[in-house]
Amino acid sequence: MSDSRPPIFDDGGGLPDVDRSRRRTDPGGPGSAEKTVWDSDDDDWHGPNYLARRAIVVALVVAVIAVAAVLVGRIIGSDDSGSGSGFGNADWNNVVTVDSNSGTVVVTNAQGEETNRFRFGLSSLADTEVIGSTLISVDADALAVVPLDAEAEITIADDVTTVEIASTGTLLRPSGSAQTVVAQNTSSERLVMVHGPTGEVIDTLATDPVPGARYDLANARTEPDGRHVLVTDTGNFQSVLFSFDRNGPSFFPGLALAVNNDIVVTAVNVGTNANVAVFDHAGEPGVSARTSSVRAGMISSDRVILVGIDGDVLGLALSDGDITELGSLSIGTVEFGDVATRGDRLVVVGELGTALIDADGTIVTELPGARPTTSGVDELAPRRTTCLTVEREAAGELAVIDFETGTVGAEALASSEVLGTVDGCQPIVPTSAGYLSLTAEAVTPVTLVGDVIAISPDGGTIGVERANRLELLPRVTANPTDDADAIEPVDVGRSGRQIFFAEL
Repeated sequence: MSDSRPPIFDDGGGLPDVDRSRRRTDPGGPGSAEKTVWDSDDDDWHGPNYLARRAIVVALVVAVIAVAAVLVGRIIGSDDSGSGSGFGNADWNNVVTVDSNSGTVVVTNAQGEETNRFRFGLSSLADTEVIGSTLISVDADALAVVPLDAEAEITIADDVTTVEIASTGTLLRPSGSAQTVVAQNTSSERLVMVHGPTGEVIDTLATDPVPGARYDLANARTEPDGRHVLVTDTGNFQSVLFSFDRNGPSFFPGLALAVNNDIVVTAVNVGTNANVAVFDHAGEPGVSARTSSVRAGMISSDRVILVGIDGDVLGLALSDGDITELGSLSIGTVEFGDVATRGDRLVVVGELGTALIDADGTIVTELPGARPTTSGVDELAPRRTTCLTVEREAAGELAVIDFETGTVGAEALASSEVLGTVDGCQPIVPTSAGYLSLTAEAVTPVTLVGDVIAISPDGGTIGVERANRLELLPRVTANPTDDADAIEPVDVGRSGRQIFFAEL
C-alpha cells in the first residue's frame, strides 16, 4: 500500500473529535477467510484503501418517514419470529413509546397517529425491551409480558402476564441470541426467562427450584432462536438447561460453554486443563476430551470450536472426540467469547484485543487493542447480524468490522455510545459536536437538532428528543437544502419516554 493512505479510523475529513471531558403466575403451581490484522504499531489497517469510498456523499431523504423506513438501510433477514427489536427483521411499521414512571404504553403508526394506549400494571420501570410484538418490562418487584397490538384493546386482566420477582432491575440477553431476555432475583437463586417472538415464560421457581442455586447470567448461553438457555449454577458447580421446548430443566457437570438445538457443551477447568463434555438435551453423554483450560466455545456442524486461555483454537470432533489444532490467537490471555447472533462467528476477547473465528475454526481477523462496544445508548451494539462494532478506548477510535471477511466497513474518531441497526453496519455515533453516520460508503455528519435516542432497525429513521417532544426524522446526512427543510418531523409524543420500533 502507498504510504499516503488515510490514517486509521479516517473520519472523512473535517469531522469533530470525541468529547473526552398483571395475568399473574403462581410460583408454586456467532469457508476460510484471509486473516487481517489491526496493526497497533503503524496505526494502520492491513487491508484495502477505503479513502475513495469514504468520500462524503450527499444522501438527502425526500420521502415520507414510512417510505424511508423501508427503503433506507440494509435490510437483513425476514424471519417471521422476530422484529426490528429482535434483530431478526429490519421491517417496522409502528412506534412504541413507554413511560418508565407510569408504565403507560402508546402505539403510533409511522405517520405519528396514535392507534393504541394502555397501562400494564407496573410503574417505576427499571428496564424494558420490545422483541417481536412482545413488550417485556421489569420493576423492583415484578416482571410483565405484554403482547402488543396496533389497535386492539389491551387489558391487565386478559393480556398481561405478571411474575412477582424481587429483581435486580435488568433484563439480560444471553450470549448468542437477541430473541430472549432473562430477569434475575437479587439473590441469584431464581430466573424468569421470556422468549420475545412467542411471549412464552419460564420461571425457575415454578419449573424446578434448585436449592442453593447461584445463577451466573454473565455466562448464560443460547442459540440464535433463543429457545434453549444454558446457565452456569456456581452454587452447585453445574450447568442447567432451560428450554421453551421441554417441560423441565436438565442438569450437567461443569461450566456452560455452548448450546444449540440438539446438544450442550460444558467444561470443567482443573488447573491449566479442562475436561470438555458433550451431552444431548436430556443429559445423555456424548463425546468428551481433555484440553487446555477453555474460555470460549461454538458448536458447528461436525465439531465444537474451542478457544483456550492462551489463545489456542481447537476442534473437538462430535463423531469421535478427537482434538485438532486449528490455529493460535495473538490477543493475549483470553477472557471470554460470545457466539454472534448469526450463529457462525465466535467473538473472542483477550487482554490485548479481539478476534473473530468462523464455524470452521479459521481465524477471520484479529484486532489488537480493540474490544466490542458494550456501553452507551445501545448496549447491544455488538449483537448484530452482519457487522461487529469495536473500539480502541484510549485512542477514541471506533470501527465497524464485517463478520464475513473481517474487513473494515467504516471507521471514525467517535464515542463508543453506538446506536446500531439490525445489520450493525451503519450505526450512528455521538461526538462532541453532533452525530456521525457510519456506512460503507461514507462517514458523514447527521443533520438534526436535538438528541438521538433511538434508531430504526433498518437505519432509515431516527428518534430524536427536542423541545420536550419525541420526533421521528429521516436519516439525513448532508447539509440541509430547501427539500430537506420541507420534510416535517413526525411527532410521537412528549419527551421522557423510551422509543421502540416494531412490526405489528
